[in-house]
Amino acid sequence: MPRLLRVAVTGFLALIGAGHPMPTSLATPATRMVADPSLRDVAVAVYDPLQPVIYFNPTLMQRFSPELDTFFMAHERAHITLRHTRAGALGADSGIRDRLLQSKELEADCLAAEELGAAHRAASLAAVRFFAHLGTQRLDAEHPPGALRARQILACMPQ
Repeated sequence: MPRLLRVAVTGFLALIGAGHPMPTSLATPATRMVADPSLRDVAVAVYDPLQPVIYFNPTLMQRFSPELDTFFMAHERAHITLRHTRAGALGADSGIRDRLLQSKELEADCLAAEELGAAHRAASLAAVRFFAHLGTQRLDAEHPPGALRARQILACMPQ
């Protein structure tokens, strides 16, 4: 990794960890964080029992507030905690595959909201606003509509 990118990644990780520390139940020290400016999504988790990885696009992350970044990273860590893979969905026809993957997205949203808890309520509320704004739009066929995700996050947030 070029030095400038390594410095940027280190600074980014320090930034998201600074004002918005990750709850310890979602903090997986073995998880590698890899900056990938070519990634089309904000972040993507790849579960591997030996070396899980979260790839993130630092350019896209800069477009969002620190609170929303915190939620996105908690969501990706939740995929790893839940051991989500695409393996079970890949052999299915596209309709079933998309429903299976959408279900995993909602599970990760819920766990992220639960784990962020009251201490990081602002992060979950930022995600609710973001997804509610999307309404019936979805990021792709594998992600549920924004309004559904907003409702899921609200339902899972501790009171």
